[in-house]
Amino acid sequence: MRWLKPVNSWRAFAGEITIIVIGVLIALGAQSFMEQWRWREEVETANAAFRDEFIAASGVAYERLIIQPCLQGRIRDLSKKLGGNDGLWTASPMAVINNQYSNVMPVAYRAPSRLLPTDAWKNTMANGTLHHLSSERVREMSSLYDQIAKFDELQGEEARAAAKLTPLAFDRSLSVASRTELLGSLAEVDRINALMALMAGQMIESVRGLRLKYLKSEVEKGRLELVQTQRAARGACVLNLAFDPG
Repeated sequence: MRWLKPVNSWRAFAGEITIIVIGVLIALGAQSFMEQWRWREEVETANAAFRDEFIAASGVAYERLIIQPCLQGRIRDLSKKLGGNDGLWTASPMAVINNQYSNVMPVAYRAPSRLLPTDAWKNTMANGTLHHLSSERVREMSSLYDQIAKFDELQGEEARAAAKLTPLAFDRSLSVASRTELLGSLAEVDRINALMALMAGQMIESVRGLRLKYLKSEVEKGRLELVQTQRAARGACVLNLAFDPG
């Protein structure tokens, strides 16, 4: 009955195959677990970076809101003086006391221009972490980063429009054409400033809607520092608004 012996061999072979398959499945399961663990850590890291960038953006937006009376007052003052000017203009530089501003030339209008970091969003798209976030969360954050990008773009537009008002910081003779052009530039600054104030409020509301976890004591400390810094630079026109980004 020697012809039956191969059956045992086949059983042994099948057993070995089974062991190999089980080993492969265990390895694949372990690899899948490790992959899931890695992406979980990547998501946690990304969420922490998002929180930091959104809190920073909220701070920039808050700063814009508290100095609105100062900026609008300056625009109103220049508009009144230009409207009643008879051709001889007395230098009207904007009084801003701040060591951070190191311009050589005086300026007629100055608003803060702040860095708005978006590295977390860019890195998340580049390394694939974005695919491991819920679609709703991605939509919320994408919308907010769009707002941040538009606000940053407006900062550049405002700076360019404000530069055209520089002649008002010097004693000079203004022709009718010059006054008309300067009034047009001032109107552009006014439009951009109003839009930025509107967007600042929207940004804060959008961040609040994300329900971020943050240290309220740290945020309050930063808020007070902003108010103090801007009051030292611009005076009593700076507001002391409450601030709660979440």
